[in-house]
Amino acid sequence: MESVITVRNLRKSYGENLVLDGVNLEVARGEVLGIVGPNGVGKSTLLRIIAGVEGYDSGYVHVRGRVGLVPQETILLPWKTLRGNALLAARISGLPREVAEARIEELADILGITGYLDMHPSQVSGGTARKAQIMMMLVLEPDILLLDEPFTGLDVNSIAALQESILKLKRKGLTMVVVSHMISELASIADRIAFLTHRPARVSRILDVRGLSRGELAAELFRGLVNDEV
Repeated sequence: MESVITVRNLRKSYGENLVLDGVNLEVARGEVLGIVGPNGVGKSTLLRIIAGVEGYDSGYVHVRGRVGLVPQETILLPWKTLRGNALLAARISGLPREVAEARIEELADILGITGYLDMHPSQVSGGTARKAQIMMMLVLEPDILLLDEPFTGLDVNSIAALQESILKLKRKGLTMVVVSHMISELASIADRIAFLTHRPARVSRILDVRGLSRGELAAELFRGLVNDEV
């Protein structure tokens, strides 16, 4: 399959602190790649580098297509509705309003938030707000969607609803890279999972989780704990 993200021997440091040390990754078109690793290892840094919003010291990063990055922290303006936030993102990028409005309606239906479009972020659940942030990026029609810890802070029902939304986007052929420390939730939406080691981080292995039973997944999770990967 055609690769749309290629990362080779990537190194990134902050001053004397080496964070990423020789990271290698490849993501195929239409694939959902999960990334797990210990807290603070540099998973978010890796996403920002792939998105092109942060530089790196050495190595090779090649991305084919437009990228949309949804950070863990909220990017919704509290004084605007969910619809208003998405329209603002579209306006900043020069998208005609009528085109943006049509896309917002379509995406809200896919994400299951149509009934919340005219509410403000403080009036909706964390899961709905997270979906609204995803909608803000998708209205710009990226070829690749990067999600940083999308399940963090959500309750069980919200996680399940967000997983279903991500699976809908996956069935439409959207390429995604999802960072999460919640490996069981990640395994239900990903094709493969890349495991990062402690700092300085590198990819220790990439696991194809398609078709794995719960027992097999539990065994892999235990292996990751033994190897300090999660």
